[in-house]
Amino acid sequence: MTRPTWRTVVSVVTYGLLGLAFVLGVIWFFWPGNSRWEPAVNSLTLVAGLSGIFVERLTAEAERRTEVLRAVADELHENTRLLNDERFSPDAPTSRQVYPRLVVSAVDLALVSGALGLHRDADLVGLLHRWRDTVHLFNRRLDLTEISTFSNTISAAELTAFHRALHRENSYFAATREMLQNLLAKIPQA
Repeated sequence: MTRPTWRTVVSVVTYGLLGLAFVLGVIWFFWPGNSRWEPAVNSLTLVAGLSGIFVERLTAEAERRTEVLRAVADELHENTRLLNDERFSPDAPTSRQVYPRLVVSAVDLALVSGALGLHRDADLVGLLHRWRDTVHLFNRRLDLTEISTFSNTISAAELTAFHRALHRENSYFAATREMLQNLLAKIPQA
């Protein structure tokens, strides 16, 4: 069974047991001379309370996972916006410029929070690790590019070469953009 199915089954059992305990409690209230209702009511209430703990735990886990996935999706959309910045445009002037950096704080949170399940999210966790590494390498390459282009000794031809290298078909920029689109497609809708 999947997690939502388990959560539904446990919820139905919990509320069913509480309902049955309530009915038996009402019967016991109107016929108090019959003491056999007391153990039944107490036992059903105890079992319902214990199963309620599992319902609460499963619900909290699902809510935490949903919030983490929503944060990751929002961050990935922000990174898409950053990669579409005019400074990354092929038509951008070939002058010295400071490029926007991609962010991975929500991805870091998702990876360390434990909100993503070990088995059902194994592929997603692997993709998030690769994305995190890609972003760090991409940002580091931007740092190096800026250091090189802000040098006093760089010529206009070298600036043009840096800009052209950024927009080659097999550039790190193109690979990063493609990886981002693939990751966005794999994020479960929260």
